[in-house]
Amino acid sequence: MASTKKPEWYQHEVQSINPEAQRLLESYSGFRPDEVLPHVLKLLIVVNHVYSKRDEAFSVFHYPCIGHLRFLTFQLPHHPAYQRILSRLRDDPSTGILEAGCCFGQEIRFLADQGIPSHQLYGCDLEQPFIDLGYQLFRDRESLNATFAVGDLSSPDCLDPASPIFQNLAGKIDIAFASSLFHLWDYEEQLRVATHLVRLCRLRPYTMIVGRQLGNVLGGSYPMADVAAGTNYRHNVQTIKGFWCDVGQATGTRWIVEADLYMGEELTKVKNAEWANENDRMLWFCATLQ
Repeated sequence: MASTKKPEWYQHEVQSINPEAQRLLESYSGFRPDEVLPHVLKLLIVVNHVYSKRDEAFSVFHYPCIGHLRFLTFQLPHHPAYQRILSRLRDDPSTGILEAGCCFGQEIRFLADQGIPSHQLYGCDLEQPFIDLGYQLFRDRESLNATFAVGDLSSPDCLDPASPIFQNLAGKIDIAFASSLFHLWDYEEQLRVATHLVRLCRLRPYTMIVGRQLGNVLGGSYPMADVAAGTNYRHNVQTIKGFWCDVGQATGTRWIVEADLYMGEELTKVKNAEWANENDRMLWFCATLQ
């Protein structure tokens, strides 16, 4: 039986949510301002909610994004490539964007609230419960027409023409956004996932794979207790550029890579985690197909 003990970075009590989530739950989901926090906190009493569902999701996989309620934080609009992404989505209605490892699909809802048509929005995750919880959180099962697929991006099976990921995503994606995804694995597994993403994308000029994740000033492998077995690879600017060279060699492609390290506020919340390192930073990257 899996342990129900929550690690020390798990946030047990929630007294407020960030202003962006508050605004979106009002403007997109249609809640009155005074309904938002009760919606997030109540246990299946009046409206769809998140707080008890967060415990349910946490029992599926012990990801810090669940324990920290990161699903109520939008990362894409703060990414340096965001304005380019938004312009492409608005200027070309054939452009598709994938939220890879979408969890509750919060970035998809942010884009929908910005007026991006649902047919341009795609999400995939390892577990259907996360996707279902997203519909409950944003109260949009009947109104959102985005495409979601369930499957393992690290498995070669995701490229099987019969797989849900391949059937729903292959040849439809021009931009992939991966937030807090690649850092779940070691270097070789990251390479496998990136290779799969490239092969799912529609390879035309300016195809983009962008993300943000845990990095380190001293790029390399680090123990990853609490969250994943074994180690994970934490990139710096030099190693992420080398990584995309390796992706290019594996897929017969070439990528222009922009990247930087920064001190993300989320690092303060995990500083006491067993796997935390004093040289940890957040890393953003943008790989654009040449």
